[in-house]
Parts: sequence; C-alpha cells; structure tokens
Amino acid sequence: MKTHNCIIIIILIGVVFSDCRTRKSALENYENESKIILRNDDVQLKFYHFSDDSTSLFLKIKNSELLASRKKNSKELTTAISGEILLFDYQLNKAIDTVLFKANGRASNDEHYFYFYSINFPLKDLNLYNYRLILKDKNRSTQFTINGTINKTSELIRENVILVQGENTYPNFDLLINSKSSYSVASERLDLTQTELWFRTADGSLPPPPFSTSKEVLPEMSEFEILTLPVDKNELILNNFPLGDILFKKDFLGLSILVRPNKYPELTSISEMIYPLRYISARKEFERLKTNSNLRSGLERFWLDCGESQERARELMAEFYDRVQTANMNFSSHKSGWKTDKGMIFIVFGTPTKITLDKASETWVYGDKDDLGSVNFIFNKIKTSFSDNHYELERNSIYKSEWAQKVSAWRNGRIYN
Repeated sequence: MKTHNCIIIIILIGVVFSDCRTRKSALENYENESKIILRNDDVQLKFYHFSDDSTSLFLKIKNSELLASRKKNSKELTTAISGEILLFDYQLNKAIDTVLFKANGRASNDEHYFYFYSINFPLKDLNLYNYRLILKDKNRSTQFTINGTINKTSELIRENVILVQGENTYPNFDLLINSKSSYSVASERLDLTQTELWFRTADGSLPPPPFSTSKEVLPEMSEFEILTLPVDKNELILNNFPLGDILFKKDFLGLSILVRPNKYPELTSISEMIYPLRYISARKEFERLKTNSNLRSGLERFWLDCGESQERARELMAEFYDRVQTANMNFSSHKSGWKTDKGMIFIVFGTPTKITLDKASETWVYGDKDDLGSVNFIFNKIKTSFSDNHYELERNSIYKSEWAQKVSAWRNGRIYN
C-alpha cells in the first residue's frame, strides 16, 4: 500500500482541499496466466523502437519513490537504479530473453520526477512481447515490478512514435499533447511522409452500458479535416493545436494523438468533473447536473447526497476521480480513456482482480475466477483507422444486475474494488 497524493482539486461546500490517502498500487507481480497492466503516476515508462532491431526504454519515476543524493561538490540531485527486463513469448509466456541494465537518473525541470534515459536492448523480431520490468533503487533497497506488452508488429504503432515538447530532452510518455505548446513528432521506423494527417475537434461520445445491445460508435472520417503540414520523413512539428484528436492514417490503420488541456490526464475544472458522473447517474439527473446554472453547487450536492457527510463525500470523490485519471493514463485511444469501454468498467468496478491476455483480447476478472459470483468482462482488440489501442467490450444482458448493484453502491456511499 502506498500513499497517493491526489492532484485533482476537489471543491466541496466552499472549501478547497487536496486529499492524501492510501490506495492499492497498480503495480502487481507477474504471473504466467495473468497480468495487472494498469499503471499509476509513481512509475511511468515508454518503449520506443529506434531501429529495426533495437528498442529504447525511457523511465519517469516520482521523487518520493526514490532516495536521491548529491555528489561531492555538486548541486544536482542524482540517484541510481538497476533493473532487468524479462521478455516473454506473447502466446506461450515462455521466457525468451533477459536484459540487465544500470541507469543514472537526474532531476529535470519537472521537480516532481527523475528521468532515466534511453536504456537500449535488442528486439529484432516483428512480434508482440510480454515483458516484466523489475526496477531496484539501490539507495533505498526497494523494488518495483511492472508488467505489460511491447508491440512491434507493424509501422503505425505508438512504440514507433516519440513526442518531445519544446526544448525538453526527454519524451512524452503518452501520445498526448498540450494544446498550447509546440511538439516534435519523430519516428525512425515509420516514414511520416507516407501517412495521411487528419484532425477533428470532437472527443467522442460515451460508450453504451455493458448490458446494452448497442456497441460503441466509432468516429466517421467525415468528422475529420485533412491537414497539410510540412512533414519530413522522420519528423513533424505540431504547434498550438486546438483541443481535439490528430489522426495519423496509413491504409486501414490509424494512430491518434490527443490534444488536451495542460493538466490531462487530470481533471481540472468543475465541468470536466461532472461529465464522468453519467456512469452513476440517471439520465434526467445528469441533464440537470450539466445544465445547472451553478455547476459547482450541483456537483457538491450530488456527492453529499451519496456520502451523507462531508468526510465520506470527500472519500468518494477522491476515489472516483482517481479512477478517471487512471483510465485516462491507461486507456486513451482515439478519445479520452475515461470514455472508452475499459474506462467505463474501471471507473465503476475498480481494478480487476486479474487480467488475462491473448493476442486478440483481454479478460478482466472481478472476484475469484473459480467463484460462481465472479464477474468477467471480455474486451476484444479491434483494428481501426483511428487507434492502435481500441478495445470493445462484449456486451451482455447478464451484466445488468451487477451494474445496477455497483452504481447503487456508489450512490449509497460504498466503494467496491
């Protein structure tokens, strides 16, 4: 268990406060049959294929998770970690390689994080890989274990693109850009001149509930306008885009870069905090919330009605909006992560007990997998012209009672995870 400092500012009964609390870490130990792949903001990473046979790993670790020191006659704080990357065959989960490394980190202009640069290792075959990343802080004698998947199957994937903001020397760790900044989009393996570049100002609609007979509606190309920007083979400069979605398109594949406010994946305004409430509110109630002449008052009243006390309302809000932020960090595709099928389930149900993967799908298990009362959600990976990270939930009417139970729990001041 770790102390997580929520950055979301919550306004309740005229008092501005920030919430510090203990929450379950999303960094779980690796198991052959299942992997928890959600990440939080304590440790972030970015894989980048800088050649046909080699890959880089960039790390970003919160200062509070490390023990830093100053070398003699130096003003700069430094720290050191060692680690290993275990690579597994995606289908068989059979170990195929282990990479050992040492890395020196240093503080950047972002005083909350240390950055570890360009840990290189060979990755020659065009394939999917499961990985287990073990990081050890030698100064503090602590260890992180992070699990996930590396994709090297095609050209138009996020691991082939790197974003750098302004004069920074470290990359962005997501395909997200601030609408008021300048960015360099670079790729060594993807010829950017061979892709089409499109843009739309919309951010996508909410997905239907898990028991619906409808599916999530994908964007139409008519929603986008084609962009004519000067593009080099390996680099593109993006300047001061309005909020929306930039789409790189090649044949039938697409890769989205989301243009969001500066604090994304956090929510930073009352209006932003109201929209995710659609998952746990009735239709007419939600319409009243978003059209209230005093949005702040409506938000306060909603959570006070759920919690029945300021203290409980504060706890409910902290958990709910922490889940929204985590969904944005993990599930953003052609739209913000909280608006995806995965985001919807994660916000209402919380972190799955287990996540099992295969090449074309993920299964999220809530409860003991051998328990008749457990709930399984299956998300199928869909190839689209809009994202390389799009998953659709297999909807079923059997989820209706379970969904109602979880929504009712939120409304009665209880949190399930």
